Amino acid sequence: GTLSESETPTPSTLVEAHTVEHDDGPREEPDIPVYADALLLIDALEQHDVTSLTELDVPTLVNLYTLLSDVQRNANDLRQEVRGVLLDRLHHDQPVSGQYGSVQRAVRRNRTLKDDETVLELLEAEGIDPERVMSVDTSKLDDALEVTSLSESDVYEIEESEYVRKADVDEEMKETRLQGLKDQLAGADEDTTELQAEIEELEQRITELTSFDSGTSFHTRSTGG
Repeated sequence: GTLSESETPTPSTLVEAHTVEHDDGPREEPDIPVYADALLLIDALEQHDVTSLTELDVPTLVNLYTLLSDVQRNANDLRQEVRGVLLDRLHHDQPVSGQYGSVQRAVRRNRTLKDDETVLELLEAEGIDPERVMSVDTSKLDDALEVTSLSESDVYEIEESEYVRKADVDEEMKETRLQGLKDQLAGADEDTTELQAEIEELEQRITELTSFDSGTSFHTRSTGG
């Protein structure tokens, strides 16, 4: 319960992650669903001004919602896979930092009630009336409603809310557009390579034309009179 001053530094609880090395070599396309959907989403975001959603037409909004939903689902699947690997490498109460943030192993408590008979017997032994903790079984209540004149609203507080649900995905259209984006990216890489080669060739020609050779002699023709 006391704090003491020490002349030597104590180890930090924040573990620094290894520096991420960037490879300048040719980039390879990862064969994972979230990459493809994220690429399509980026393309859609570049084409439309999402800061003014109310000005977009319905088909555009549907496309955005579909892609956002797919990215969220696939990103969450990959996130859970990454989490599974991280759990084997993290220690309790020891954060690990990376380039974009930090993570820490934690414990979540999930409670599952034991069987009713065991719980009621324990409470009764402690002087607690079991009826005080007994609740209505909703599954049995629904069966009872079918054979009575009671309506659902008589025994339930019902609150409805509307939401948008993704009904279908045109995978063929997504794949067609995705292939077009890949072709554009590949073409951009090729154009960059060709342009760089042309620049280097031009620089070499300029160097040759502007270079000065001290061993070169210049002769002038004299005219006699």
